[in-house]
Amino acid sequence: MSWIGPTAKKSAKLAVKYGPQAKIAWEKVGKPASEVAAKKAQSQLQRRKAFAKAATVTDGAVLRQIHQGEPVWVVLSHGEPVDCFPPVDIDLPELITNADLSAAVSSKEFEEKRVKARVERARQRRTKR
Repeated sequence: MSWIGPTAKKSAKLAVKYGPQAKIAWEKVGKPASEVAAKKAQSQLQRRKAFAKAATVTDGAVLRQIHQGEPVWVVLSHGEPVDCFPPVDIDLPELITNADLSAAVSSKEFEEKRVKARVERARQRRTKR
């Protein structure tokens, strides 16, 4: 274990030498990048919640709308809005007044596409070996 002492000493020197530059780089690049990643993860979570809800209603589908610059996933049942993820401060019919309802994705289509993608990824992993 004679390598621990010299390694720790070298690490301390590098931290003192490059620490301020690393901090500046983190504030300029790292913080905004982590905020964007967290926002994207939250949007994906809301989308999954919407499709889970759509699977529980009759003839469920999900429509993506933009409200105040943020994506909102509206759950439809027989073409009528039932719920939205994340919750918004306006009425659901008002949210989809000018929406193209043919763009809504049914929960069955979504699940079929998801399973197909998983099978394809497994096939690609298998051929790499």
